[in-house]
Amino acid sequence: MKQKRIPFIILALLSVLLILTGSSVYATEEKQVHGDHLYSVCFVGEEGWAAGARGSVYHTTDGGMKWERQTIGTETLLLSISFCDSKTGWVVGKSGAIFHTVDGGKTWEEQKAPKKKQLLAVKAISPQKCWTSGDWGAIFYTQDGGKTWEDRSYTEDMIIYAIDFKGEEEGWMGAEFGKILHTTDGGKTWTLQNSGTETTLFGISFSSNKHGVAVGLSGIMLITDDGGLTWQPIKANTGETTEQQALYDVKLSQNHGIAAGDRGTIMVTNNGGKTWSTVPVSLEVRLNWFSGTALLGGDRAFIVGTRSAAIITEGNRIKVMGAIPVVGPSAK
Repeated sequence: MKQKRIPFIILALLSVLLILTGSSVYATEEKQVHGDHLYSVCFVGEEGWAAGARGSVYHTTDGGMKWERQTIGTETLLLSISFCDSKTGWVVGKSGAIFHTVDGGKTWEEQKAPKKKQLLAVKAISPQKCWTSGDWGAIFYTQDGGKTWEDRSYTEDMIIYAIDFKGEEEGWMGAEFGKILHTTDGGKTWTLQNSGTETTLFGISFSSNKHGVAVGLSGIMLITDDGGLTWQPIKANTGETTEQQALYDVKLSQNHGIAAGDRGTIMVTNNGGKTWSTVPVSLEVRLNWFSGTALLGGDRAFIVGTRSAAIITEGNRIKVMGAIPVVGPSAK
């Protein structure tokens, strides 16, 4: 008997009002007086972009110390952003929203998705190639810079929350019920890997074609050293005496890694994900959730979440910024 779908999916996890109709997800966005909720962040060197509620896209050129809001021309909820270089990127979100830039976000162009499914993850592979995924097994792919998007949706209905690729041929997707999809032929075919769990996975990241980690509900952390043929659980203490807090995103690069999630949970690793330590945070920070992570080089990372809450981590040292410091054009 198929396990009942958990109505505890990402839009609810990230404190956005959730309504379930069948297995499709619909979100009502709140206007925040203290900054926009941000759901995703990415960096290319010291240059970065963050995306979130009300069509928010922010841009920084100094490692996240100062940001400016970019004009994208929508108030659609944006859930994931990815750049392959300092010029070319995509951002995706509610109802199949896809926007593309070739000038670092100075201008954004809307592109047409094959179906109006909720898009929860995007991965820019090159200026021409990009993947996005979401509800109802939605997997869309472009190889012409987004002029056309191909429907490569998985045959089984599942919510796909995370994407990572190493090069253009090999990639992984993390989904609900512990499912991990894997391709070695550029997405022509996808196979299910045995994660050893039925716990929903929200984040997945590989530092090489062999070594990767995945995170999800109840603080679950998995690690692989063989490209996902086998996955092993990592016992990670998030500092809770009761149920472990959900982890919504993870990034791994060489030895350094960052994971973040509910109730201000921030975890770091300096040995490639074999062990993780919890970053101590204040009670005020624990009122937040963090949904997007990015590595900036060395042991630095940037995290976004509740009402633009952003944290720069340097080892176990953190700087709480609250609403990201915006200069120039800003949200009204």
